[in-house]
Amino acid sequence: MKQKTKNFLVIILILVVTINCSNSSSQDKNKKFTEWAMKNSQKMETIELSENHSDLNSLKQIVGTSEVVCLGENRHDIHEQFKLKHRFIKYLVEEMNFRTFVLEASFPYSNKINDYILNGNGNIDELMADMPGWFLWDTQEMTKILNWLRDFNQNPKNKKKVNFYGIDIVAPNNALDQIFEYLQKIDKTYFEKIQNNNFARNIIEDTHWQTSLQRYSDLSQEERQILIKNYNELYQHLKQNEINYIANSSDSEYNWILKLSYAANEANKMFTEKERFNMGLIRDNAMANISLWIKERNEKLIIWAHNVHIAKSEFTMNMFPENPIQGMGYVLHQELKDKMISIGASFNQGAFQNENITFKPAEEYTIDGTLTKLKIDYFILNFKGKSENEEVKRWLSTDHVIRGQNFEMTCIPKKSFDAMFFTNTISKVNYNSTTLERLRN
Repeated sequence: MKQKTKNFLVIILILVVTINCSNSSSQDKNKKFTEWAMKNSQKMETIELSENHSDLNSLKQIVGTSEVVCLGENRHDIHEQFKLKHRFIKYLVEEMNFRTFVLEASFPYSNKINDYILNGNGNIDELMADMPGWFLWDTQEMTKILNWLRDFNQNPKNKKKVNFYGIDIVAPNNALDQIFEYLQKIDKTYFEKIQNNNFARNIIEDTHWQTSLQRYSDLSQEERQILIKNYNELYQHLKQNEINYIANSSDSEYNWILKLSYAANEANKMFTEKERFNMGLIRDNAMANISLWIKERNEKLIIWAHNVHIAKSEFTMNMFPENPIQGMGYVLHQELKDKMISIGASFNQGAFQNENITFKPAEEYTIDGTLTKLKIDYFILNFKGKSENEEVKRWLSTDHVIRGQNFEMTCIPKKSFDAMFFTNTISKVNYNSTTLERLRN
């Protein structure tokens, strides 16, 4: 009996030692990564604009000689991420001479925003309220960014001005308006020939592209083919008449119209596509193409878009778990290589009080949950930092989950992003009055 008791105690002791060793190993693993992250991160003292840039100096190291800096976000409606990105933009403009701000917003409409930033023309509240495609940019936070850019341009000390572009394709009616106006001016015969062609203008809702998508879904295959034919013929006609059209307008005006036709053509392809996964690829490839077109005309770009659009490597989403996605960031990186860097976004917890939405503390298995362990409200972490520790290398080089707009994205941190900025607690952006009313309705 005594021998059995002794054996039992030995087994218990072995189990306790094993469990403790396992827990210790797990803690060491987390500790090693946390230690590395602390060394390679910079705490941001505030989310408010400041003339003191010292807490953002790591941006210079992260960006280096890159000519395209992509700034991500988990959602399109996080107040703190908007504010921090405003600080990043200010730093990149003032300290690193970036002079082009690119937003995941309507490409056709962006000339109006650009006119406001460069020349002060228009009423910013009206311009933001009428922005097609993503009226969700109509926030106090984004308005302050655009006003800051306008004020920078109006300062006579700043000889080289900042300009603005959108890259999204989801508002083709706005593009067609400008194309047809151009054709009426320089090729009235062709305009009269095509003005009654079906371009689905009666079912496209520029202010809410998901409505356009739904209406397209009701079209027959024959109707879809007619639209594909009409949009493509318009685009090809503009391409084929380059010399004549430039002679009767200008090189810059013609190229703007040609790119509008490309964007409208790609939007129609996206809307007529039946598979949601393929729709996303069409959109991302088009945004990459437009971004490269903008880069040809400008030296240094800041691109503001969702994390899924700026990831430099393949990733998956929980709604398409079996389909690796090569998004806009992937396409850009294939072309730009080291000239491009991507800075992703992460958060821990928060609440949108007016919508009764609560974001619980991030789970430990997510990137968000891991970064929460640093216990810093705001920081930017440089993934380029070197480490000889195998656990740190493994964490940076294996798949991890990051939360998105009501979905999860799975990616390899160091391949998808060069750095990541973190906010511990989040709240809702402040919509301007017109959009707030739209959302309520």
